[in-house]
Amino acid sequence: MKILGICGSLRKKSNSNKLVKTIAESSGCDFDLIYLKDLEIKPCKGCAACMMNEGKCPIRDDMELINQKLMETDALIIGSPTYGWDVSGAVKTMLDRSSAIYFREIGPLYNEDMPFLGKRPLAGKSAVPVIIAAGFGHERALETLTLYLEHNNKMNVVDKIAEATYAQDVYDLPDVMKHAEQAGEKLGNALKQRSPELSLRYESNNLLA
Repeated sequence: MKILGICGSLRKKSNSNKLVKTIAESSGCDFDLIYLKDLEIKPCKGCAACMMNEGKCPIRDDMELINQKLMETDALIIGSPTYGWDVSGAVKTMLDRSSAIYFREIGPLYNEDMPFLGKRPLAGKSAVPVIIAAGFGHERALETLTLYLEHNNKMNVVDKIAEATYAQDVYDLPDVMKHAEQAGEKLGNALKQRSPELSLRYESNNLLA
C-alpha cells in the first residue's frame, strides 16, 4: 500500500508542505513525497495530443514522473497554499497536465457515448486535499482540489483540511496538527480496508509482468 504526497508550495518548509508530510507519516503506510519546487512542469497547451496518443504528452518535462506515480499510487495527498483565492499556479499547472492519464489504456470508468473524456484510472482510490491560507480564500481553493479529486478523478476523499493560519507555523497550532494526524489515520484505514482488493491487483500485475 503506497501513498503519494504532492507538496505544492514552492517553499519546502511551508505550512501546506508540512501538513502533507504529517498526513503521510500518520497513515502508517509507505509513502513518497514530491515537491513541485524541485520539478519543471510547463503549462498544458490544450493541444489534445494526449487524447490521440494513448495519454502521452508531447511536452518533455518532469510531469511524466508525476503522472507515472499517480498511476502507481494507492492513495493521494495534495497540498497547496492559497494564492489569489485559489490553489497556487504550480498546483493548477500540475492538475491540468495530469489529465493526460485519462487516455491511457487502463481505468475503471469509461463513457462509450463520449470516449473523448477518456478513462479515470484513479477512480476509487482514497485522497486528502490540503489547503493553507494566511487569512482568506482557503475555502475557495479547497473547492478546486475537491472538484479535481472527486469529480474529475472519481476518488474517495476521506478528509479535507482548509485552514487559515494567519502567518503562524502549523507546528504551533495543535488543533491543525491533530486534524492532520487524524486525516492520516483515516487515509491509512481506508487503504487497509481495500487491502484485499489491492493485493489481487498486485498479483494480477505480477502475472502480466
